[in-house]
Amino acid sequence: MCLAFRAGSGACGPHSRRVHLVEFTLSRPPASGQALPEQTLLDVLWSASRPGGGIEHIRVHPSRAGARGVVFCLAADGRQALLRVRSLCERAVNQAPALHGWRLTAVGPAGPDRA
Repeated sequence: MCLAFRAGSGACGPHSRRVHLVEFTLSRPPASGQALPEQTLLDVLWSASRPGGGIEHIRVHPSRAGARGVVFCLAADGRQALLRVRSLCERAVNQAPALHGWRLTAVGPAGPDRA
């Protein structure tokens, strides 16, 4: 899904940035115990975000296998949105003690952008 806007105008153009919906999957080690609470995962992901990184909203669903989620990411195009969300998830996995041993297993467009 892509929602187009330009600050103050709502118009699309060559310099517009769009909000892209990007899915991700994080896998945890099999012997890591119970699923992490949703709020813990959100806190970890938001702490890995950077100012100006385009992350607008994060939704995550924990499970025994890890977590699946979506990110609304502001970017010039889908490729840039995917790279931003991949970087966000990799920083979270590499920096947060709560995600020790976890790995990013998938990042891709969500909704109608899915090919």
